Amino acid sequence: MTGRIDSFTAHGQVTVVTELDPIRQPFLFDHRIDGTAVLPGVMGMEGFAEAAAALVPGFRVVELTDVDLLAPFKFYRDEPRPVILRATLTDGGEGTLLADCELIGRRELRGQGEQETRHFVGHARLARKAPAAPKARSRPADQDGVGVGHDAVYGVYFHGPAYQVLEQAWQDNGHLVGRFAGELPANHEPASQPTEIAPRLIELCFQTAGVWELASEGRMALPTHVDRVVRYASAKKPSRLWAVVTPQEGGGVDAEIIDEGGRVRVKLEGYRTIALPGELAADALAPIRSGLANA
Repeated sequence: MTGRIDSFTAHGQVTVVTELDPIRQPFLFDHRIDGTAVLPGVMGMEGFAEAAAALVPGFRVVELTDVDLLAPFKFYRDEPRPVILRATLTDGGEGTLLADCELIGRRELRGQGEQETRHFVGHARLARKAPAAPKARSRPADQDGVGVGHDAVYGVYFHGPAYQVLEQAWQDNGHLVGRFAGELPANHEPASQPTEIAPRLIELCFQTAGVWELASEGRMALPTHVDRVVRYASAKKPSRLWAVVTPQEGGGVDAEIIDEGGRVRVKLEGYRTIALPGELAADALAPIRSGLANA
């Protein structure tokens, strides 16, 4: 998500400009709405983390807060577009730094000249060391053959192979559990470049919450707000991961990504969505509703 540094001011603001190509980048090619490539919200959040980390070598992003996804960033006719990321650094207290972030797009519109849009905004907190992964209250137990399977989910969702992160979902004591799919295609090019905040794990939380919304409300929705995301440190690469999603009173959900050792890898708080217009086909929703009802 970070290309060239366009400017760096004395007030601690960095502007990064990155040309993104939906034909080249799997996270765009496999994330389309009505055929148009759309920047995933989780990759906009990844952009915040990368831009903030570029400001201060030796620090890493440990959490994102107050993220608002204000408007979809679209790639019309599959043409490349520059993404503008800005991060302004301030003292976060207790040895941390805080970066105020925004993701901006510019387009030339006939008869209107250049239009600038703030698509995403949020804050990134940086520290020299990420917090250790805490122990979860319990580790999910797989429910093979129960709940909603991959084919039922992606019979409704618009995601292509690189973003088909949800292998199976089922209910468990008031929570919805989503198992992370293994052996996914690369998220981005170059594939060797690591990400800062594990965007596809956050996407697993989003999609698992979305299955709940499909079953209960019968609607498809897009991310619009996240109160907080925490990425915990862990030395061991997990072989199994689950999202445990908990709906909250008054709307929104919280979620945790839990590994096979029962440790929390990612924590998500205050996730909210906005419904897409239009009705979904009853026959597409039926296996999701019946799968969760029988789980």
